[in-house]
Amino acid sequence: MMQLRQTLLAVALVTTLVASFVDFSTPPVLSPPQAQAKPVLSATPALPQTPSDAASAPVRQRFSAQVVNVFAAHSWQPPAPPPPKLAAPKAPVLPFRYLGKAVDNGQLMVFLEQSGRTYLVKNGDTLPGYKVVDITMADMTVVYVPLNETQKLFFESAN
Repeated sequence: MMQLRQTLLAVALVTTLVASFVDFSTPPVLSPPQAQAKPVLSATPALPQTPSDAASAPVRQRFSAQVVNVFAAHSWQPPAPPPPKLAAPKAPVLPFRYLGKAVDNGQLMVFLEQSGRTYLVKNGDTLPGYKVVDITMADMTVVYVPLNETQKLFFESAN
């Protein structure tokens, strides 16, 4: 009984060793003798081959094209969003506050206040960054000089 058990274990061991060294996934290709005489060039340095290296050569050739540097730097941050599109420049909100109007020799003039300074303006006058274009009883039209953009200042009361 012991002899049979040892024989079966030896057969199983030999079968396992043969199965680990033989590639059963592809049928063996018989090549002519002159094709076997050509040296094979490889990208890996020549090392003394053991029987396990010779058996794993087909597997190594199949996966050598898929080599990836596993230690390369990698960021898990999402890519940065594209920069926002810049809007066309626009004139700022009028910095003037309407204080009142006056008529002098038939010409309408307006009192304006900006940062504690009071201005008395009429058609054609210039203010810091602005030019007065038109004054009516209800509003005043000015041009923001740097952008040549027209703006209106509406009067709250008609006095």
